Amino acid sequence: MKVTGVMIQYYVACKRELWFFANQINMNYDNEDINIGRHIHEKSFSREKKNIKLGNIAFDFIKTGNHNTIFEIKKSSKLEEPVRYQLYYYLWNAKKMGKEMDGVLVYPKEKKREKITLTPEKAEEIENMIHDIKRIVSEPHPPPVVRKPYCKGCTYYELCMV
Repeated sequence: MKVTGVMIQYYVACKRELWFFANQINMNYDNEDINIGRHIHEKSFSREKKNIKLGNIAFDFIKTGNHNTIFEIKKSSKLEEPVRYQLYYYLWNAKKMGKEMDGVLVYPKEKKREKITLTPEKAEEIENMIHDIKRIVSEPHPPPVVRKPYCKGCTYYELCMV
């Protein structure tokens, strides 16, 4: 099984959401927040070539120069920590392919940017997460519900809370 950046994000945000996603239990991916996010992604950095693939990872875009930088565009910073780890995963993956890169999280609506650098400690965390993700998604049942402030905005809310 290949672990993806989205799986890393879900692992940090909610292991139950990770399990549903990895086991292809897809809820309403046509919800308003997702559509707004797609629109922001399409309209932001319109001059840049987007949806770049590097091996088995796909990220929003890359700027090359003295140092290559991976950019991830997000609708809001509400889930900052999970999104940071998604970008750490991309940087870790690039490093495994021999490409040293930095990352930048961009929140266009908030006019906010955050530079992300992969440290040896974060690389080790990512490796541990990958092992744990593989364990979680192979379980026959999802992990128990853990209530979090952002549950109400989750596409799996009804599956977990009803």
